[in-house]
Amino acid sequence: MSEENLRVVRGAIEAFDRKDFKAMAAATHDDFEFVSVFREVDRDEATYRGRNAWETYSAVMEETWEEWRLEDREYVEGEGDGVAVAVTLVGRGRHSGAVVERRVGIAYRIRDGKLWRARSYFDPDDALEAVGLRE
Repeated sequence: MSEENLRVVRGAIEAFDRKDFKAMAAATHDDFEFVSVFREVDRDEATYRGRNAWETYSAVMEETWEEWRLEDREYVEGEGDGVAVAVTLVGRGRHSGAVVERRVGIAYRIRDGKLWRARSYFDPDDALEAVGLRE
């Protein structure tokens, strides 16, 4: 099942890169929840829910970043329903113009062949730990 979980996560990230939110919604469980370490103004972290979570998250990122992309993806099968992904976020702040290149981790949980839970971490090792792995 873990190979299928990797396929689900890879396909979803590729759809996200294309901003294909219809494909993202189809790959996402109805009760999906994503917790991002990139906080909103009045919170320590931001939580996005439902099948349209990725479209909402992308809109927030577009407000924050003049340009941004995910590079150097590394996918790791976790235990059970988990997949960890380490990525490099590369972007330029919309208001500050500051260039950022930051390695982050994302832990995914799959249910019924769809994205069910996701949480990002500033330390990719934390994403590995969240899916039952230690480096």
